Amino acid sequence: MNKDVIYIRIDEEIKKKLDMIALEEQRSLNNLVVLILTKYVEEKDKLKDQK
Repeated sequence: MNKDVIYIRIDEEIKKKLDMIALEEQRSLNNLVVLILTKYVEEKDKLKDQK
């Protein structure tokens, strides 16, 4: 799978919290963000399929 690079601006406090979660889960911040976005898209797809 090809991977695209995206740049985002995020509130400093949210980034700190995401950093802590990633550390607790022994994963990179990038991996955590990809996981969160993937789950969000999957949920949206499920809701769309239910309509």
